[in-house]
This record gives sequence, C-alpha cells and structure tokens, in this order.
Amino acid sequence: SEGVREGAREGQKAKKRKHDISGVGSFALQSEHALDSQLFNRFMVQLLQRKKEDLYRSKGVLCFEGEGDAKYIFQGVHEQIQFEQSNTKWVEGEPRVSKVVFIGRDLDREEIEAAFRTCIVHAQTAHPH
Repeated sequence: SEGVREGAREGQKAKKRKHDISGVGSFALQSEHALDSQLFNRFMVQLLQRKKEDLYRSKGVLCFEGEGDAKYIFQGVHEQIQFEQSNTKWVEGEPRVSKVVFIGRDLDREEIEAAFRTCIVHAQTAHPH
C-alpha cells in the first residue's frame, strides 16, 4: 500500500506543474498619428467584453488628439485596467508614437489591429477645432 500512496502524491504534483500555454502569444501595435480618445476607449471596452478571460495583460503609451503634450499610459490584467496621464510629457522633437501591447490566448491580431486602426486620427480626417 506504500507504493500506491507514493504514486498518488506524484500524480498530484504533476497536475500542479502542468500549465496549458497553447495559443498564448503577444503582439504590439503602434501609430505615428494621434488617437481619438473616445474611439480608443470604445475599442478597449469592446475588446475586454469579448476577450477578458483570454486577454492576460495589456499596456501602452498613448498620444491623443487635442491633448497637447500630455502622454497617457495604461496597463491591465484581464479587465482591470489602470489608465492615467503620465508624469512625463511628450518633449519637443520626440516622435509621438502610440504603442500598445497585448498578451493573451487565441487573440486575433488582424481583427484587433483593424479595430485599433479605427481609433487613428489621420490629418485629412482630423476634427475641426
């Protein structure tokens, strides 16, 4: 009976160690044009509604149209997102590139990138001020 107990304990250890990482990956998206803050907010809300269980981490640095030198940052774990204005500003001559990174399982990069692209304000479609 000693051998049976030993085998059961080894089986339990194996279960604890096993992590299914199939389908897990990461990718980054970026834009050299400013983003529309309302459209980006909607993009993130919709992404989290659809993929909150599969989106493990997200983070980014953002440049929004009409926000002057303000730089925004966000980081998230699943649907818990912290979004705030950075303590540092965009400096003169610094490329104002918005960058976002997503880490998760079975994320459709093409679909997410297409949705992200709808947040970009292009010079010819900029809102009049």
